[in-house]
Amino acid sequence: MDEREARRSSYPLTIPDTLLRSDAMQRACAVRDFREIFRLVNRRTGSSYADMAAAVGKMTSSRVSDIIRGVRGIRGQQVIERVADGFGIPGEMLGVPSRSWEGKPAGATAAAIPGAGTVAAPTPQLPPLPDLDGARVAAAVDHLKDMWHVLVKADNLFGPRHALASLQQQLSIIDSLLDFSRGLQRVEVLRLAAQYAESASWLHEDSADMRNAARWARQAMEWAVEADDQTMVTWTLFRRSQQATTLGNAARTIGLAQAAQRNEAVLTAPMRAAAMQQEAHGYALDGEELLCHRRLDEAYEFAASPDTTGDARSGHGDFCTPSYIDIRRGNCWLELSRPDLAVPLFQTALEELPEVYQRDRGFTRARLAMAYVGVQEYEEAARQASSALAMARSSGSLRTLNEAVSAANAVGAAYESPAVTDLFDTIRENPGF
Repeated sequence: MDEREARRSSYPLTIPDTLLRSDAMQRACAVRDFREIFRLVNRRTGSSYADMAAAVGKMTSSRVSDIIRGVRGIRGQQVIERVADGFGIPGEMLGVPSRSWEGKPAGATAAAIPGAGTVAAPTPQLPPLPDLDGARVAAAVDHLKDMWHVLVKADNLFGPRHALASLQQQLSIIDSLLDFSRGLQRVEVLRLAAQYAESASWLHEDSADMRNAARWARQAMEWAVEADDQTMVTWTLFRRSQQATTLGNAARTIGLAQAAQRNEAVLTAPMRAAAMQQEAHGYALDGEELLCHRRLDEAYEFAASPDTTGDARSGHGDFCTPSYIDIRRGNCWLELSRPDLAVPLFQTALEELPEVYQRDRGFTRARLAMAYVGVQEYEEAARQASSALAMARSSGSLRTLNEAVSAANAVGAAYESPAVTDLFDTIRENPGF
C-alpha cells in the first residue's frame, strides 16, 4: 500500500484507487454527478445498495436506488461531505473542504466491507534457493513449464482464489532463477517469467485488482521484450486491451487490440480470434454497432476448437471458442442497449461452453441476469444472479461477484418478490468471500 492509499484506508467503504483515478470518476466528481458516482461505486466494487447507504450514513437503500435511477439528487453540503467520507473521495474532488482522514499517517488501516477488496494472498516467504548450476536451472524451468499448464486449468476450473497462492510462490522461484541464469538460458527463463507474469495479470484482473493487473502486465511486457518473445509481447497487448475494456476505455481497447493483430508471424488462429473479439468490444463501447458485429463475424473464422482441455497446451487464446465469442457478442449487445438480443446468445453459450470453463460459466450467468433485467423478466434474473453469486464465491472471482451484485441491485430496484427477497438475504448473510 502506498502512502496515498494508506491515508484513504479509514473510510467505511473501500473503493479501489484505480476507480478513484479513472476518467469516469474524475469527470463525475468534477460536475457533482452523483448518479454516475453512485453507479460507478456500485458497479465497479460490487457493493450493494445497503452497503453504500450504510457507508454514507443517514441514507436508505431505496434512496441509493433513486439516486442511481436519477429520481433523486444530492445537493446539501453535509450530505456531499458524508459521500466523500463514506466512499473515500478526497474533498477537493467534490469541492468540499479536505476531509480529516486525508491527513492520516501512512500505515493507518481499517476493516473493509467483506468482498470489496481483492482475494490475493500475501506472498509466501520462501527460503532463498541454493546456488544452482545450469543443469538444475534447466530442470527447474522444465518443471515450472508443466506447472503453468496445471495453474491455467486450476484457474478455469476453480478461479483465482485457488491459483494465486501457488502462482506467487512460482514467481518467487522464477525471480531467483533469473539471478542464476546467463546467456541463452536466461532468455528461456525470461520467457517463462513473462508467461507467469501475464497469468498473474489475468488472475488479479479476475480478482478486481486492476492496479496489480496492470503492474503484472507491464512486467510481462518487460520480460518478453528482453527475451525477444514476440508471441508474448503480442499476447500482453491483448491482455492490456482487455483491461482497458474493464475500465470502459474504448480508444485503448481498440488501439491495443489492433496492435496485437499486427505481428502476423506469431499470430495463431485462436490468438487472432481473441484480439478480434476484443477489438469488437471496443467498438461496442463506442456505440459502433456495425463495426462491432462485423469484427465478431470475422473472429468466428479463427475460433479455437471447442474440445479444448482448458490448460492452454494448444497455445494462447485456446479459450476463444465459438461459444466464448457468443458470450462476447452478448456482452456487446448489452453494451449497445439490446438485452433482448443478448439473452438467447447467453442461453446458447451456457449450453455449449466447454465444461472446464466453470468461472466463465458463472460470469456469463451474471451477465444473463442483467440481460433478463433489461427485458423485465425479473424472476429469471433473480435466479441467474443467485446462481452466479454461488459460483463467484466458490471461485473467488470478484469480477463475477461484482456483476452478480449489480444484477441483483437492478432487480431489487425494479421488482419485489420472495425470490428477490431471498437473493438479498443471501447477499447480506454472505457479502463477500
